[in-house]
Amino acid sequence: MQWTMIGRDCCRWGAVSQRGQSALLGFVLLVGMVAAVSVGVLLVAGETITGAEQQAETERVEQAFVEMSQQLSSTAMNSDITQSMDIEAGENGAMVLKDTGKIHIYGSSFDENISIGAIEYEGENGDRIAYQAGGVFRETMDQTRVVSAPPVHFEDQTLTFPVVELDDEGVLDSGSMQLDHDGTTLISDSDVIENDVVTINITSQYYKGWEDYFERQAGENAITESAAINETHGYVTVKLGYTGIEAVFENTVVSDEKPAEPNNPNAGIHGNKMYGDEVDIDPIDSEIESMVKNAETEYDELPTDSQQITAGKYYVGDSFDTTSYDVNEFDVSNGNITVVVDGNLEIYDEIRVDGWEETAGEVQFYTNGSFDLNADMYVGESAYSPGAGQGSEPDESNLHARYLQVYGTSDFEMQLGGNDHYEGIIYAPGGTVKSDGGGGTADIYGSVVTGTVDISGGNSEIWHDSDLTDFEPRMENGGQLPPQITYLNVVKHNVAVDS
Repeated sequence: MQWTMIGRDCCRWGAVSQRGQSALLGFVLLVGMVAAVSVGVLLVAGETITGAEQQAETERVEQAFVEMSQQLSSTAMNSDITQSMDIEAGENGAMVLKDTGKIHIYGSSFDENISIGAIEYEGENGDRIAYQAGGVFRETMDQTRVVSAPPVHFEDQTLTFPVVELDDEGVLDSGSMQLDHDGTTLISDSDVIENDVVTINITSQYYKGWEDYFERQAGENAITESAAINETHGYVTVKLGYTGIEAVFENTVVSDEKPAEPNNPNAGIHGNKMYGDEVDIDPIDSEIESMVKNAETEYDELPTDSQQITAGKYYVGDSFDTTSYDVNEFDVSNGNITVVVDGNLEIYDEIRVDGWEETAGEVQFYTNGSFDLNADMYVGESAYSPGAGQGSEPDESNLHARYLQVYGTSDFEMQLGGNDHYEGIIYAPGGTVKSDGGGGTADIYGSVVTGTVDISGGNSEIWHDSDLTDFEPRMENGGQLPPQITYLNVVKHNVAVDS
């Protein structure tokens, strides 16, 4: 009995001991888990803080590089002054590198290669900030954006490109830095290059940033090539200036193909024709589509119930069909009139431009569709004299084609029919002008720039307005059509950078 009792007590004690060990083990495991979680939280927090610090450093370096770009440009223009500034180059500094890229500028009478370097900062997250040839770029993963624009200016028929080149290589640490002008080389000093194409080819690690800049400055059509060369570098090619034509509107017709004319010797094209290999003009599709998109939100809607339209910028969200609009007069006595049409021009009622004598105001139509001419459209008093017989010259005193301009895309098609006439400019590279073959005498007075001209099916005539010889119209956004360069001014400035 006694032994049995003791045995049971022993067994009970053993069970209690096992339960105590389990509780103790559970407590230890719980403490271990809490400790592990705490360490994990600390590690994650540490990574978050590091990422935030890196982002802040990158932003500081970006702003510092913009300020440095301005100081470098100032130093390049002032040969006798040593300049200094405080620079934020990050914890590990930035690298000053030579010969990391190349700018190749050439035309029919000039060919220049300029070596370019860079000042580069790279963060621990792989983001890169770089100064190159006057611009500042930021590279994140496989994307490059322009932080500060390169000093390339295309204005008043002059291309200006001051290139800043770095003299030495080394490490640029945060703190004070000194900038010294080490000389200037005139690559091309106000050279006259009229009637020529200027090609700029840039090879660089940041070629995507250069491409973006030139696309915004000169339009998408100015970019002729862009591709990667290897894992780090690529190139972009930009073409600016007239292509093969000294003054587009000094010609009656400019087309990619030889114009097709009627068999009637008294009909057809009167004046100078340029076509084929002499002509290489890019379409303006992207420019017009951009204008349509902008006009939809920024311009006034063209009123449907007004007979007279005055100075302003107007948008038509569908075809401009004169059967749906009461307008018969565009009055430019108070300024230019711009009409952007997301659709076709369908002219069934006479339209006249007035008031140009006082302000030299212009009416400009931009369309991404076609142009059906079924009524007269002219400036001031009509120069059209249908009763005078085919081949009879228009009344020059009534020709004022420059004040009425129609711009179209490569899908543009102007249809001539009946005995109607248009007095103005047609500019739609890649587009078409044709007669309907009905035997009418629909005429154009002014100048036509398209891909094809086919008026063989009727007795239509196209006459030139001699006042257009030196005329250079500009699109609403300021771009010139086509972009002409008369002067080229390229200068290379050498600057030494020391920290």
